[in-house]
Amino acid sequence: MRNRLTFALLLGALAISGASCTRMRSAPADLPIQRMEHAGLERSYRLIVPASYDPAVSTPLVLALHGGGGNGEEMCGLPGGIQELAEPEGFMVACPEAVENHWNDGRGNEQYRSQAEDIDDVGFLLTLIERVSGEYNVDPARIYVTGASNGGMMTQRLACEASGVFAAAAVVIASQPVNLDCLPDRPISILFMNGTDDPMMPFEGGEVHFYRQELGEVLSTQDTVSFWGNANGCDPTPESELLPDRDPADDTRIRLDAYSDCDDGVRVLLYTVQGGGHSWPGAHSTRPVS
Repeated sequence: MRNRLTFALLLGALAISGASCTRMRSAPADLPIQRMEHAGLERSYRLIVPASYDPAVSTPLVLALHGGGGNGEEMCGLPGGIQELAEPEGFMVACPEAVENHWNDGRGNEQYRSQAEDIDDVGFLLTLIERVSGEYNVDPARIYVTGASNGGMMTQRLACEASGVFAAAAVVIASQPVNLDCLPDRPISILFMNGTDDPMMPFEGGEVHFYRQELGEVLSTQDTVSFWGNANGCDPTPESELLPDRDPADDTRIRLDAYSDCDDGVRVLLYTVQGGGHSWPGAHSTRPVS
């Protein structure tokens, strides 16, 4: 059986660790941009390869998807981001870039070129995995995806349309778009981490907002998690616990709901950041990502 939970649990541990993240190594500031062509468009990405990489050893790969308006450089240097575990845990991180900074995540929001033109972001990201796997010894059983906001919705689209490619997925500050036609062809472990006071991604569902702009409708966090629990054949009653308050000054608490007894041994995890807003947990947001 593939190790489907390792990355999800690592991300959960990193995201709730607060200040401890700052002791880890961030991505190099001069991480070069790499380019490729897909479906007639020039696409780009950044790639972090740990110094410990050994071509003789199969290495895990994580796709890290930026939020709306962001880019791969920012995602690969996000304070408290998954890339800070790349060196100590020995995995590669690819930070691809969306066309005009927005992923075609299934919302059908025609304000963004990627969604108005139905750009093939799923195909691009799968081709990117193939390209990196052709250049490095990537372990095909340990390919993971994570993303925030627009990138988190794109992460769910990948889990819907390419569940057989990924060992696990982790979604941050994002719920499932109402318009996303989701039929995963196999169980996949998936983690969600959403804030109850998010002003952009409504925890109870509804329209995604950026100030007065309406940017497409999403399910509530609970309905999103329930969908994945049902799709994975999980016991509908989670084991719940309020996690220790590691930073009392930030006025948040984290509750973990863990759904188990799922098909193929996968799990569905929900970290609810009580009082949390629209930012990557453990990091200070400089601007919203949609």
